[in-house]
This record gives sequence, structure tokens and C-alpha cells, in this order.
Amino acid sequence: MTTQAASTTNLVGKETLPTTWLQRIGLFFLFLLCEAAIFIFGSYYFEVLPTNKNLTYNLIVSAVFLAATLWFRYDQRVNSHWQIAFAFFIASVAYPFTALFDGWLRAVLGWFAVTSDTSKGIAIEKICEMLLKTVPILALVKLSGADLGSVFIKRGNLKLGLGVGALVFFFLGTATFMFAVERFTSVDALVAAVVWGLVFSTVNGFMEELWLRGIFLKRFAPLIGINGAVWVTSIIFASMHSFAFYFDPFALTFFMINTLALGLGCGYLMMKSDNIWGATIIHAASDFFLFVAVLAST
Repeated sequence: MTTQAASTTNLVGKETLPTTWLQRIGLFFLFLLCEAAIFIFGSYYFEVLPTNKNLTYNLIVSAVFLAATLWFRYDQRVNSHWQIAFAFFIASVAYPFTALFDGWLRAVLGWFAVTSDTSKGIAIEKICEMLLKTVPILALVKLSGADLGSVFIKRGNLKLGLGVGALVFFFLGTATFMFAVERFTSVDALVAAVVWGLVFSTVNGFMEELWLRGIFLKRFAPLIGINGAVWVTSIIFASMHSFAFYFDPFALTFFMINTLALGLGCGYLMMKSDNIWGATIIHAASDFFLFVAVLAST
């Protein structure tokens, strides 16, 4: 972990900003608020707040973070931390970018003659969403001068990441089939749920781990510590899922606790293994279970 800490420090600068626990707490809540502005208030996954599914709001948020990036970049007093502001900007462009290409996404579903209420349609829609979110993220990371290793796209401790990820996937995968036997009466529907569930879970796992954790953890850690970085991203991850439309309101509390635990596990594994792959597999295992048990058409 010593080498890892050094690399995160080098990413955002040689000096770390906070020197007291009070400053760290202040930055923790500042980062939490900035992420909430992007992922909760600007969400396109639900329509609970007036700012949800609001392109104008999303563009304003992106403009604010871009302005903050330029200020940090060219002000010598805070220059060493401009990558943090840029990380928020990178995250913020995902919603407006996908909104602008919503027509293309619908066209792709038409090409395959499927709708988003089928297992195949849900998976294809998720592939399109993943491309629309991850391609700009990776392009902007490279544009900033950082390498892809700064967002955990690297080998790292591959044995640890893949080993832990595989064990979790084996555990949840077998549990998935226990539920599937009860839910599906048609073999064809079960096969479609499994095949398209694997596609859906893999692409969604990678997308969310990159978008919600990968671009932030190494940038936050030098300022609020590894624990603080993992907790900020996990709280936002859980909060996003607390509005899931596919569960009854009573179940959402438990789902939020469930996703908080998932976020913490993925975050700590990502930092420990120094790659995104183990966290992606764990996330995919959870999504595979959810897809077959809840989302897949029967």
C-alpha cells in the first residue's frame, strides 16, 4: 500500500492539502456534496428531484466543474490539485452526453428489433450506455495528461483482484440459479436471462466501477485518506440505488444497505489490488443476481 499511496500523491501533486482531521472532514463533505450534485441531483436514472433528467442543470454543473478545473490549473496556489476538479468534470459529462445521444440509443434497439422490456433489449441498451459513458471518460483522462492507470485500467495485483472477484462471482452465480429455478418456467427464457444477464452485468459493472469509483479514488486518497475516499464513493453509490424503480419502497432501505456494502468491498479491493478488474467482477456478480432475479423477462 506504500507504493500505491505514493502514486496517488504524485497524481494530484507532491503536497497534500489537509493537515488536520478537521480539514479532512471538511474535504470529505465537500467531495460528497460535489458527487451528489452530479450523481443524485443530476441523475437520469430516476425522476424524484426537479433537477433529475434536466439537461440544462447537467450542462450548468459541467460548466461549473470545468471552470473550477481551469482555475485550479492556472492558479499556482492550488495548481497541484487541479486533477480533482477535472475528475468531477469528467464524471459530470456522462449524463448530458448520453442524453444528447438518446435518439441513437433508441435507433440501436430498433436495429435489433427489440424493446427495453426484454432481456436482450435491456442488455443491448446497457452496452450503448456503457459506450456513451466510458469512451468520453477515458478520452478525457488521456486528454488531461494522466495515464489510464490513474483510473485503475492497469494490471496491478491481478492475482488478488481476479481471485477475490472469481470467488464472489462463483458464490453469487450459484445463488442466482437457485432463484432462477423458481422464477423461470421456460428453458428458453432462462437461457436468455443467463446469457444477456452476463452481458448486462459485465458492461454495467465496468461502467459503474470506472465512473463512480475509478476516476475518484486515487485523486481523493491523498487528501482524505483511503478510508475517506472509499466511503465517499460508496455513500454516493448507495444513494443512487436508493431510488431503484424495480423494488417496493420498503425494500429500498435494504437495497441501499446492500449497495453500500458492495461499494465498500469494491472500493477497498480496487485500492488494494490497484486495478479495476476484481471490483468489476464483484459488481458484475451482484448485477447478474439482480438481473436474473428481478430484471429479466420471464
